[in-house]
Amino acid sequence: MVYTEPHIKDFVKFSEKLFFKHKNKNTGLIYFVSFKDISNKHLPREILQYYKTSVTNHKDGHIIYFNKKNKVNECLVLYGKDKYKSISLCLGSITARKIDEGSWKIYGKINNRNINEFFLGWGLEQYKFNNFKVIKYLEATDNLNIRDVVNKLSAIFYGKELINIPSLDMGPEALEKSFINFADYHNAEINLIKGSIIKDKFPLIYAVGKASVEDPRLLELNIGNKKHPLVIVIGKGVCFDTGGLDLKPSQYMRNMKKDMGGAASILSLAHLVIASKLKIRLKVLIPTVNNDIGPSAMRPGDVYNSRAGITVEIGNTDAEGRLILADTLYYADNFKPKLIVDFATLTGAARVALGPDLPAFFTHHEDIATMLNNISKNEEDPLWRMPLYSPYSPWLDSEVADTNNISQGSHAGSITAALFLNKFVKPKTKWVHLDTYAWSDTNKPGHSKGGDILAVRSIFKFIQNYINNL
Repeated sequence: MVYTEPHIKDFVKFSEKLFFKHKNKNTGLIYFVSFKDISNKHLPREILQYYKTSVTNHKDGHIIYFNKKNKVNECLVLYGKDKYKSISLCLGSITARKIDEGSWKIYGKINNRNINEFFLGWGLEQYKFNNFKVIKYLEATDNLNIRDVVNKLSAIFYGKELINIPSLDMGPEALEKSFINFADYHNAEINLIKGSIIKDKFPLIYAVGKASVEDPRLLELNIGNKKHPLVIVIGKGVCFDTGGLDLKPSQYMRNMKKDMGGAASILSLAHLVIASKLKIRLKVLIPTVNNDIGPSAMRPGDVYNSRAGITVEIGNTDAEGRLILADTLYYADNFKPKLIVDFATLTGAARVALGPDLPAFFTHHEDIATMLNNISKNEEDPLWRMPLYSPYSPWLDSEVADTNNISQGSHAGSITAALFLNKFVKPKTKWVHLDTYAWSDTNKPGHSKGGDILAVRSIFKFIQNYINNL
């Protein structure tokens, strides 16, 4: 089967369709019932009576149907005891997963924050790869910020789709096509850097991608008023990672179509920023390659120059993501941005430290770290700070070059990778690096098995707050 590159407009339409109001007498009613009586005052008397007489064991997230003899579905959604303390994103996801197919609406008025989170959770549960069929609708309430919810859902769905497409159909060329379509949708300017310019001006990007039949390239998008602060976002776009000549074992290579998860995350973030009309000048940079093997593949022990003029010894060809990011970070820094954010599926070490659901972030700047810690808690989109611990920098020393691309030992792999990237960013530049898994190994509420977009909502909120404080 051949999959075509995804188009952002299709995910916008799909997200909007989830919340249509249907002229349907059979639209079901959802009543939120809390374990705490004081939260149930808005409910009809007969619903409260039914709950008190029929529900002997209140279980959060449980759905209880009644009035089945009528043709209108009605159900109680239980919350407020232990697992789901409030009407939240998680409750929205679990409700959407469990509830009968069809069209539903919510009884009564829920506060704005809670209703937005519930609808977002409901929507996140609707994603299915290569499938735009809606089987569970939830009518938009009057106080729902539907534009915000649709922006977030379409951004996340688009990113997940990019990751999930097999690498046969999502190599650098296909990613470029989707990138061009994305730019056209948003009326953005693009600059496609490839060929001799990559070879001559971005030697580390070239080194990683030169063994592939699809040429390495750097995708650049620019949009926004030039009077507004410049924010640059960078995504690692390794469309497939064999590990190069340091070939990965089969069990670690199986899901390496997700190694462009940083690029997918950045395009999700860019869509959110543009669609929300943040007052910034946005530059998107995606270095994209296949890390393949062949006669021209880079070898362990090779030394390459970088765009920054820093020579790099290749200690391991499977540490390729940091190489393409290094050239891109140095390129980005020369535009003197107010902020640089990069996303990359960079190290297994970050997953060993924090697991699959918790992306690591690195920054020298305490104001950024404090803001991100607070936002990630509130957004139910977690991040965790890891240290740029400079005493480990000598671990990257090389006897034949300015630096090695890996450390000489097995410890602190995510930290030494971040320290390598740090060599290509000026100390005063406001920069945050995210090491993400971009994948869900199982089906969880709001996270389908496969490609996953993590921390993008938190980073979006962070950029929004950051520029407001400039």
